[in-house]
Amino acid sequence: MINNMRPVLPKAAVLTALLAAVAPFLGVGCSTCNIGSAHPITTSTQPYVMEPLDSARIIGRDGGATEVIIQQDGKLELSGGSKTVRGMSGEDFRALLLRSYPGAKEIQIVEFRPNRVTILGEVFHQIHTELSDGPMRVMDAIAAANGFTPLANKRRVRLVRQNAGTVEVYELDLREMMRGRCMEENILLQPGDVITVPRNFL
Repeated sequence: MINNMRPVLPKAAVLTALLAAVAPFLGVGCSTCNIGSAHPITTSTQPYVMEPLDSARIIGRDGGATEVIIQQDGKLELSGGSKTVRGMSGEDFRALLLRSYPGAKEIQIVEFRPNRVTILGEVFHQIHTELSDGPMRVMDAIAAANGFTPLANKRRVRLVRQNAGTVEVYELDLREMMRGRCMEENILLQPGDVITVPRNFL
């Protein structure tokens, strides 16, 4: 008697075969992608002093939150009256809020940043562009700067993001993104971000 039954592959083997088949189309396993490139390559901290329009979010033990904003004159309204906090270190400012809000569980300081991003380097127009028209990603910003010059190094584009003394630096391979791969590098931009396109030295 002839057995016409086909061998049954384990589920894991079937899944591996499917992924291998679609990888060229989805960019899965793309060897040219920088692993973790959507995350900062460096993060550093530096002393930060408070400035007008900086804000703080005070989170209570019950989960409730209160937001306070430094006024244009550098003062902050507290329960005991207004106090000048412009130029105060971030640590001293946090300590002041903890004294003023004894039930606080956490203090989150947010640096005021203009609602725009900056594009510099090897683009046709180095510009500041507003984020007021909605969300913007890295390639949107490059397009707003009229694209790359012929000398642009698209594989080493830098994005610098800072907030209240914390500076994050990303290095993005936009050449692969333009080929439809490594799309996770098309990062959603935040106010104050600075993109720099370096020159490709031959």
